[in-house]
Amino acid sequence: MDKLPLELKQRICSFLHASPRLLKPIRLVSKEFASAAAPYLIPRLFLFRHPDSCAEVKEITKHPIFSKHVTTLVVDLSVLKSQSNFQSWIDDHDHLQHAYPDWWDFKPEDVEYDEDGDPLLSNSQSRAKWMHSCREFDKEAKRVTKRLMKSQEKYWKAQQGLAAKLSGGEFRRRFFKTIHLAFRMCPNLSNIVIAPPQPCEPTLGKRYHIFEAIHPSKGSWIEPKSHDPSDFEMTDLMQAVHNTEIDLSSLTIIDFPFRCADYSKVGNLEFLGRLKHIRIGWNRLGNNPKTKFGADLEKVLRKTHSLETIWINMPPLIHRKEEYTANGLLDAMSLECLRDVMLSNLSVSEDSLVNFLLRHSETLEMLSLGITLTDGSYESAFRRISMQMKALVRVQFISLIQWVSDVPKMASPSWCTDAIDCVLRGEALSEPEYYYLSEAFEELELGEGCEGPRRYEDLPEDGLWEDFDGNVNFCF
Repeated sequence: MDKLPLELKQRICSFLHASPRLLKPIRLVSKEFASAAAPYLIPRLFLFRHPDSCAEVKEITKHPIFSKHVTTLVVDLSVLKSQSNFQSWIDDHDHLQHAYPDWWDFKPEDVEYDEDGDPLLSNSQSRAKWMHSCREFDKEAKRVTKRLMKSQEKYWKAQQGLAAKLSGGEFRRRFFKTIHLAFRMCPNLSNIVIAPPQPCEPTLGKRYHIFEAIHPSKGSWIEPKSHDPSDFEMTDLMQAVHNTEIDLSSLTIIDFPFRCADYSKVGNLEFLGRLKHIRIGWNRLGNNPKTKFGADLEKVLRKTHSLETIWINMPPLIHRKEEYTANGLLDAMSLECLRDVMLSNLSVSEDSLVNFLLRHSETLEMLSLGITLTDGSYESAFRRISMQMKALVRVQFISLIQWVSDVPKMASPSWCTDAIDCVLRGEALSEPEYYYLSEAFEELELGEGCEGPRRYEDLPEDGLWEDFDGNVNFCF
């Protein structure tokens, strides 16, 4: 096969690219085959906190051909849980819990219960029946635990051993060294995605392949709830990139996996100066009290000079105790080429919003808003920018919330459509029709509007890709 003309090699690789595993033996045989196959390989690397993943990334980055085609590094910072108790390990695996008995199959039928579901044990006979049922239930649960111990103990111990290894300083240094090596050895690598475990392919399959030694089936152990937030700081990760003197083009953070309470001292941010795309989402981990975004994003944005895309998402207001006020965030941005803005579940004032939009009226092409207005009114804001956004071609207003008499209310989807017509075409805009948040989420016709801005039709920018873009939109 090595003697075949280059055109035939390219055709063979084109046919095989649907099954990348078939290309592995080819890449070891011929540099010409590697050159022919390279355009058909997905130009991204996945890096998990696992020695095998570090070794795999290192092998690819040192390949003389494939390393040139890598454009994106996807980093999963999840920490594998260390569970010293076997029962707690079982509790973290939904598919194993199904083996346990159901109390409804054991509780006595002739015992009465109060409004809270507690048994009314008024005499010795009812108490005896209740205690007997409890003992039988406990016996069956212990039998199941004993049976699971025989079949699952090796996987529990494997996870314990791996978790201990991954928490050590030696692996931590190796992990950062791998990131540093990737950016140093891959000349076209300029995009980084920080993501927790994803609930769909291809990330799920890739993660399962790396961690399959600790469990033979795709179970809940690879879902976000099975992993603690990272013990890394964002600055640690960024420093590994910064030391390579590479200009980072795209930074995408899909839910903050960081545990740090405060790391506002971002340090030298000059290496972020040429960032073109920033996408940050908090949705799935936003309610985890262990995670917190403490870096001063305003300082980062003041250092960026070439930013084209800014996507910022927070958990919905009904799931948070405090608003995230983004006035300072908007005031920090004055960019020459900003063209795509998506803001979801942020709180801003009318003046900050209007001034931000008018500053970028010459370049902004796409605008998606799902925000809360802290003062002023949407009616006034949209009239002030009506026909002023010269480059704007696509607008999406979803879940626009405003405080009315100290109560958060949501503008109706039909009014949002009228607001878009006002902004783009200068049409008249009436006063908003508002719903209480609880009412809005109950109305079927408002269900889509309560989800927040999404991007379905857009092709992904550098650093994202079509089969992963749906995952990003899930967070946004």
